[in-house]
Amino acid sequence: MPGDPTATAKGNEIPDTLMGYIPWTPELDSGEVCGIPTTFKTRDEWKGKKVVIVSIPGAYTPICHQQHIPPLVKRVDELKAKGVDAVYVIASNDPFVMAAWGNFNNAKDKVVFATDIDLAFSKALGATIDLSAKHFGERTARYALIIDDNKIVDFASDEGDTGKLQNASIDTILTKV
Repeated sequence: MPGDPTATAKGNEIPDTLMGYIPWTPELDSGEVCGIPTTFKTRDEWKGKKVVIVSIPGAYTPICHQQHIPPLVKRVDELKAKGVDAVYVIASNDPFVMAAWGNFNNAKDKVVFATDIDLAFSKALGATIDLSAKHFGERTARYALIIDDNKIVDFASDEGDTGKLQNASIDTILTKV
């Protein structure tokens, strides 16, 4: 993961970047409508909130789709019971793919599935992964970020393309919030 290793230090302010997403509405549940993409600025959206951001290399990829995100969505109420105001899953995929994947995972309005536009947020954290050897290009790395009022509380990544989920898992996140 390239970048400044101090970028994710506890107490640092998060990057101020643009994210894209499609807000959940009941009409999206049918899969027959796509929704309308919109954007938000990270510092504006997360100001005054305790937020868990989980980044993944790609929607519908094996570990993300089978092991990582379904348990997170199923256990989001445990995070909220510990004072977490919002949970976001981010990736480099476009907002339509992220919304469809959120819908597939039955996230509804409990978890926001968002696009890290141009990887700007993850790049600023030094948390991207180059999967060009697999013809996927540069992607968001697998990591979990806990913030409180735009300040980093904890950052943990599952570095590289190891195929292992550990530091960014729901079990690990729950021990840190």
